[in-house]
Amino acid sequence: MNINKPCFIIAHKYYRGYQSYLSHYLDNINDLYPDATIIVVDNNSKYVEDIVPVVESHNNVHAIINASPSKFEVGAYSVGIQYAKENNMIENHSYFVFTQDNFILKNKFDFGELVIRDTKALPINSFYQDGEGGVWREKVLNDLQMNDNMDKVNFCWCSSFILRNDKVEQMHEWLKKIKCTIRMESCAAERYLARLLWELNDRIDCGDIDGDIRTLPQRHYDTWKVDPLKPATSYFVKKVQQKNERTRDVE
Repeated sequence: MNINKPCFIIAHKYYRGYQSYLSHYLDNINDLYPDATIIVVDNNSKYVEDIVPVVESHNNVHAIINASPSKFEVGAYSVGIQYAKENNMIENHSYFVFTQDNFILKNKFDFGELVIRDTKALPINSFYQDGEGGVWREKVLNDLQMNDNMDKVNFCWCSSFILRNDKVEQMHEWLKKIKCTIRMESCAAERYLARLLWELNDRIDCGDIDGDIRTLPQRHYDTWKVDPLKPATSYFVKKVQQKNERTRDVE
């Protein structure tokens, strides 16, 4: 198998009045990983037809709608994995990359590095467990019987992470048990997803690929000021938009 044949699952939400970076993101994936498959999971955008030309102009892109009650990243990832399973994509891709639609690939990462380290799961960026999102984080981890060892895990910043193909279906089983409907539940996901990734990585510190967010601004990763369309020094860049369940389209 081509190690650098990943599958990207992108949690997407489009609002008129907010700049979309989806076309640029898909361009970069097609350029850097021509064999990659891309699954764009739309969380019921009102004007989803606006992005149809963007999707149709790129290679190897599957666009689907998340009709489940769980939204944001958690719901989109679950629906995306289900689609990959139903279409026999799991074994055909070395690693799966899960990101938000404004968490954009900029430079090629060699997945062979993860093979050498025998890494099975890791966040793209890390942080420290800050205790936020308590009630939602506690509920999810209690339900999954994994509310322990939090002192050993870091943080899954922006709920964006990478899984080896043999760990995707186990993550799916956990995600199917979680319902995410509001932004605060999405914020909690950054905390509990770190615990799930640690479990999937055989309870070994998994690190990250782009670094701790507290040091990344020094590497031109300031999420408030970054221009995602310009060159970057990191593998990904994140543009803050803070869309939530109360965000509305500009008519």
